[in-house]
Formats: sequence, structure tokens, C-alpha cells
Amino acid sequence: MKLIVTWTLALLLTTALATLMLYDNGMVSMAWGDWIIETSLSFFIGGFVVTFFAVYLFVNLLIKLWRLPKYWKNRSQLRRYSKAQNSMTEGMIALEYGEWHKAERALVRGAKHSETGLINYLSAAKMAQNQSAYERRDKYLQQARDAFPEEYMLIGLVEARLLLENTPWEALALLQALHEQEPKHETVLAEYCKVLAQLQQWSELELLMPKIKSTKALVREELWSLQRSMWAGKLSQTKNVDELDQLWHQLGSKEQQEPVILAEYIEQRIGFGEEANIAALIEKTLKRQWDDRLCHQFGRLTLGPAFDLLKTAEKWLKKQPENPILLLTLGRLACRSQMWAMGKSYLKQSLKIQPQLETFHALARCFEAEGQESEAALVYKQAIEQLQDNRKDQA
Repeated sequence: MKLIVTWTLALLLTTALATLMLYDNGMVSMAWGDWIIETSLSFFIGGFVVTFFAVYLFVNLLIKLWRLPKYWKNRSQLRRYSKAQNSMTEGMIALEYGEWHKAERALVRGAKHSETGLINYLSAAKMAQNQSAYERRDKYLQQARDAFPEEYMLIGLVEARLLLENTPWEALALLQALHEQEPKHETVLAEYCKVLAQLQQWSELELLMPKIKSTKALVREELWSLQRSMWAGKLSQTKNVDELDQLWHQLGSKEQQEPVILAEYIEQRIGFGEEANIAALIEKTLKRQWDDRLCHQFGRLTLGPAFDLLKTAEKWLKKQPENPILLLTLGRLACRSQMWAMGKSYLKQSLKIQPQLETFHALARCFEAEGQESEAALVYKQAIEQLQDNRKDQA
């Protein structure tokens, strides 16, 4: 619409000028020193228009010639960006197919000229890691540092995650250095704490707990899981029962009632030969929340009449009728109570549900205690066959 209006106005203006010139062609006179030029108005206007457009085209040509080098530079740069983008796309597709070497080559090829060069280098490092090409991995990480020095935190995080697979202590040292440089960096803090937990550095982790609680580096469930691991780990490292009880009494009721922490406390007490009140503690906890490890520990208790423990454990069958751990516990307690037939029945039920070497061993000991040596030998043979099958499955 706008174009139509413009052309209409131009046509009207041209028609008006042509009519005016036909009515009176007019005269234009120009003097310059001794020179005098006289011409008609229509010729003057025509010459002026032609001259104006000639000058305009000439100036426009000069401007384009002036900008030509920059134009070709930008064009070449766009071409390189396009190739880099294609290389990254090729690398990502190869990554999805699991073609690590092809993905690595494609990503590195486009890294220098890509706007996402940092991602290219880091992804190539991951591809090299998948091929156990650690020298190439380190080379790509260094190239990323050289090209993007301002992103040292991100590069350090990626390197730490890659090192964690084979050299966790190097990953821990790197995360510690990053944390010292940026103590308030939440992601670094979270990764640092997780690696400390993985390497069972409980004292160092305990020092960082107040800081990580005051941040949003971990969601509530992750934080609670980290705390559980820390307290269970510290309990597992106690050297005597006095140190164990002292640490236990430092915990709040919430921590003491947590099955993971309680199970570690009981494990240590069993190891130190201090089983007093443990059976009642396990029974109280399992009424509130079931836990296989606590049930397993209940069957290993030696303090007190085994028959009483058996009667307590049999109450749990109503809610856990096909739990292989509970059936193992019942079998052990029945055998200790010299109720051989019942013990063997429970242990065989457990083996049907989940064949475990520990259950085979308990059943064999039950046969031995009853004097059935040949039956015990047969069970040991079955246990060896099960062990061989497990190794084949793992291979």
C-alpha cells in the first residue's frame, strides 16, 4: 500500500512539472567570471537530476569498496562458524550413537572457530575419558583453559568429575583448591562435600556441614543423606566402645532413630562384644520402620536365649512373609535353639527367594550341628556352584 501511494505521488509531481514546463519552459542563466551559461529550466533540472544520481552512485561505490575487506572477513568468519556448528552437530550425533572417537574428532575440529568452543573442548575431554585416552583428555582441558581462562571454575569442575572415576584423590585435591579460591561457590561446595563422603573423610566433611547447611547447594533430602553418611561413617571409625558411646550420645534423637546410623552403631557394638540392650533397640526400631540390615543383625546376636529372639522375629513374618533376610535370621535363630527342622526350612525358603552364600553357609552349619555331614557337604558344593555362577554373571 505504501509503495502504491509513493508511486502515485511521484507520478502526480512529474505530471505537474511536465505541464508547467510545457506552459512555460523558462530560462536559467549562470555567470562565473567571464563565463555565462544560459539554458532552459527543463534541461537544467534534467542535468541536475542526472548529476545527483551519478554522484550518489559513485559515492556508494566508494563506500562499498572501502567496506569490501571487512565484508569478506565477516563472510569468512560466518563460513567458519557454520563449519564449526556442523562439526558440533556431527559430534553430538556421534555421541548419541556411542561413537566416542568420531565424536571427539568432530568436536575438536570445530572448537577454535565455534561460539560454543568451551563446550566443544569439554565434551571432547569427556569423549577421550570414555576411551581411556587420558593424555588427550588433559590436552583438551588445557586448551579450554588457554582459550577461556575466565571459565576456570567450570573447567575445574568438569576435570574433577572426570578424575573422580579413576583418581578420586586427585579430584578431591582439585575441588579443595577450587573451594579455597571461591569459598562461596555453591556447586563447588556441593561437589567437594560429596567427594569427601565418597572417600570417607568424615572429619573434614563435618567441618563443612555448617557452611553447606547455610547455603542452597544441596536440597533437603541430599543434605540429610550426606549427614546420615557422615554420622554412620564416623561411628564406623571408632576404636573402642567408650569412643563409640560418646559419639552416639552426641547425636540427637532424629539421628539415633535413623536406620542407617543405628545399624552402624549396632554393628560396632557387636564387633566390640557389647550386645546389651541391642535386641530391644532393634525390635523398637523395626516396629516403627523396617530395615533389612537391622533384621540381619538381630539374627547375629548371641546374648540371651536364642528361642526368645526367635519368637520376637517370628512376629515380623506377618508383614515380611517373603523377605529372604528375615528368613535367614529366623533360620539362624531356630538352629541356635536346636530346632533343626524349623531352621533348615526357613533357610531353604530364603535360598529359593534369594540364593546367597551366607545363607548356604548357615544351612550347612545347621546340618553339621545336627551331625549330617554329607548333607552339609552337599550344601557347600551348591554354594561353590553359586559362587561360580555369580562370577560368570559379573564377567
